[in-house]
Amino acid sequence: MALLVFLVLLICGNAANGQFERMFQQNIMDKPPDTGKILIQSELKTETLEMPEDCAKKAITGDSLVFDYEVLLNGKVVEDSHNTGEEGATEKQPLMVVTGKGAVIPGLEFGVLGMCVGEKRKVIIPPHLAFGEKGVPGVIPENAEVTFVVTLLEIIPKSWGEWYVDIVWSACYLAFIGGIFVLMAQGIQEKRKALRREAKKAQRYRE
Repeated sequence: MALLVFLVLLICGNAANGQFERMFQQNIMDKPPDTGKILIQSELKTETLEMPEDCAKKAITGDSLVFDYEVLLNGKVVEDSHNTGEEGATEKQPLMVVTGKGAVIPGLEFGVLGMCVGEKRKVIIPPHLAFGEKGVPGVIPENAEVTFVVTLLEIIPKSWGEWYVDIVWSACYLAFIGGIFVLMAQGIQEKRKALRREAKKAQRYRE
């Protein structure tokens, strides 16, 4: 049984390995130091600036979202889709946010959930949900409140491959937990059998 549990984990790890590599390659910004904290969405200040008439589909966790964006500090734009800070960049470079992956600061990742294509939203993010105590040298100062003004251009739903990875990992997790319980049950059963054997031996000695 232990060998079976090991094989299940090995298969699951191989199935998801490529997906994890792609996930980390998609990081757009360095993760801030406080991404491990529990995110409370009430700490974000959001304001809808423009709303399209048709809002049938809203962004959910797992979607890839494409934005025009502006980053503001104290009301001043420090970066936007036209000025990403990359040398030689002349064309507009929209921002892609892969939600649920931790690929961008948590305040932005959670602040854009529920948006519709064509919606423009302002998200004011406190320091611990933005770039934290260190900031971004030369761009974002330490402990800075950051404002993003984003316009959602496109929602790219989670692909079948990503759904497959999620399903595989869920199945692996359940199989692993089930395997542990089976091993525990087998151990208890073996102990009971051993106790019964010892009891029979003791009874024969008494006779």
